[in-house]
Order: sequence, then structure tokens, then C-alpha cells
Amino acid sequence: MQINKILDLFNLQPLEKEIFLVALETGPTGATALAQKAEIKRTAIYDILENLIKTGLLVETQKNNIKIFAVQKPEIIELLIEEKQKNILTAKNALQELKSIYYTKNNITKPRLQLFEGREELQHMMKDMLLYRDITAYVLWPVEKIIKLLGSEFYQEFHKKRAERNIKIKVIWPQIQAGAKTKYDFFKNDLEQKREIRIAPKNINFSLGYTIYANTVRFISSQKENYGFLIESPEMAEMMKQQFEIIWQQSKPIQKKS
Repeated sequence: MQINKILDLFNLQPLEKEIFLVALETGPTGATALAQKAEIKRTAIYDILENLIKTGLLVETQKNNIKIFAVQKPEIIELLIEEKQKNILTAKNALQELKSIYYTKNNITKPRLQLFEGREELQHMMKDMLLYRDITAYVLWPVEKIIKLLGSEFYQEFHKKRAERNIKIKVIWPQIQAGAKTKYDFFKNDLEQKREIRIAPKNINFSLGYTIYANTVRFISSQKENYGFLIESPEMAEMMKQQFEIIWQQSKPIQKKS
């Protein structure tokens, strides 16, 4: 449901989202009716309603001395979203100060290692690449396994944002997973996605994937082990890039299906 994308902006808990959606479908009504429809205890709903009122998503009125709760007008919710956008812009402008302090206090000549575990952390790790623009990344990728690990919706959205930032990718897939090209719609337009895919020789198979970009190497494990890590090191990045190019030269462009 697209409405959930609005609710995500307000950092609502799952139960708060549920109550909001029930209130939206029901229209102005009392707490008891909302609790019954949401199948939660009446005593538990008041804290949820109070939080939703604080966010500005619900309003409280009275009718015949009974408290009535209703979803805020869409136009007012739109204003709340605009306010959040302004706050985000202000925070982005303040990033320059943060960067100045960070790079003064951190020795960036030393390699930096970050470890990530679980789907959410791995998705966060992937987004590190989106800090850059107008670069080329080099990717050795067990594509089917990575999509299962990260989720197809996230994978599609990530590569859309990557292409928007003019980040080109040279990708090597294992031969056994070449079928992903026709299995997923988001692999149809390589030119638009700024992507060049090659298929590794039969004797080269891999369950762990890596990506090289800027001075960073990103590793992602199999779904079974469910971890990943980033290494920021110019020397490591250069060494891995040279190894990638050797496999790239041995690999063949993926065949386009007619």
C-alpha cells in the first residue's frame, strides 16, 4: 500500500500504522470502535491514538461527550511532509560542518573496515555507493542470491538511484545465474541503467559478491551467512580491480534474448 510510504516518514510503529489505516477506512469514530476493528485491547489504544495526534496525523474532537478520532485532512498532512522536507534540507546543509570535523579528527589514510549483519544492515551498506556520482563500479555478483538476500524491491530501487547518479557498473555474473536477465524486469534496459553485464567462464563460480568503487571494496556473503563488510583502502581497491579486470577479459557479454 502506497500510504505506508507516507507513514514511514513519521517513524510510526507497526501498530500505529495499523490504527491509522483503520481510522482512515472507518472515518471519524470512537476509541472502542477502533480497538474492536483493529482487534486490540481498548486500554492499549489510547497511547497509540495520543502518539498519532502528536504527529499530527490524527485529530480528536468530541460528540455528545464522547471522544471522536479522525484522520487529519490530506492538505494538512501534505504541509507536515513539506515541513519534514525543509528539515531534511537544513540537515543536509549542516553536513558540511560535520564533514569538516569528521575528516579533521579521523585519519583517512588508514584503511577503514565496517561490518554489517542482516538484511537491513546490508541494505544500508549498499547505499554507501550512492554517496558518489559520475564514477564506474566493478561488480562480481552471484546475482540471484544477492537479490534474495537484499529483496527484489530494494534491489530495483537501489539501481534506479545509482543510475540517476550516473554511476556506471561493469558486472560479472556466474554462468549458472545468467537467467536472471530475463527473469527480472529491472534487468531489461542495460543502457538506461548504465550497466554492462558479462558472464563468467564455466569454471568460475562464486557465492560471495564484491563491488569496487572509489577507494572502497564492498563484500556480501551468501544468504546462509548473511553478512557483509566495507573496506576503504586505495591499495585494496586497486588490487581487487586488477583481479576483476582479468576475469572480465575472460568473460563474455550476456546474450540478449529476442
